[in-house]
Amino acid sequence: MITVALTKGRLFKDFIKYMEENNLSDYIGALTGETRSLYTVVDNVKFIFAKGPDVPTYVESGVADIGIVGSDIITEDEFNILNVSQLPFGDCHFSVAALPGQEAFDTIATKYTNVAFEHFKSKKKDVSLVHLNGSVELAPLLGLSDAIVDIVQTGSTLKDNGLIEYEKIMDIHARLIANKRTFYTKEDEIYDFLTEIGVV
Repeated sequence: MITVALTKGRLFKDFIKYMEENNLSDYIGALTGETRSLYTVVDNVKFIFAKGPDVPTYVESGVADIGIVGSDIITEDEFNILNVSQLPFGDCHFSVAALPGQEAFDTIATKYTNVAFEHFKSKKKDVSLVHLNGSVELAPLLGLSDAIVDIVQTGSTLKDNGLIEYEKIMDIHARLIANKRTFYTKEDEIYDFLTEIGVV
C-alpha cells in the first residue's frame, strides 16, 4: 500500500476537475464522497487529507509516500523531499496587489513572507512585512499595509475588495512531491498510481 497526501481546498478541487475532464480515475467517487474522515483507503492506496502547508511535512516524515501540493508551499518553506514534477493543474500566480493609485509599497501584508522578502530584495527594495494567515485583502483596506503579496487565480477576490494587481511575481503550479526513501522502495506501486491518474 502507498499513502498519498492531499489537501482539501482549491488544489484538491483542481485535481478532481482534472481527473473528471480526462475520464482518468476510479478514485473520484471515494475522494468526493460526503465524509468527515481525514483519510480513506481505495484498493491499495490510502489518501490522507491535510492542510496544504502540512502536506510536505507528512511526506518528509514518511507518513505519506507522495503528495500533491502547490509550488507556493514548497517555495515559501524548505522541506527535505523530492520535488518530482509539475502536474497539469493548479495553475495560478503570486502577485503584488493594492488599491488603485497606490504609489509606494513600503509595508506588505502576506502569508508568504519569504516569497515577498525575496521578491523585493531582488528589486533592491526594503519593505516592512506583516505576516497574516488569512484575508490579507483586508490589510490595505484598513491601512495596515500599502499592498499585499498573495496567490491570484481568477482575480475575483481582489476585484471584490477593490484591489488591483500591480506586479506578477511568479507562476504557481501543482507539484508531485515524494519521500526520498519510499519513492524508490515503493517505485512500482507509485508508478501504477501515477499512471492511473494520468500524470505519467
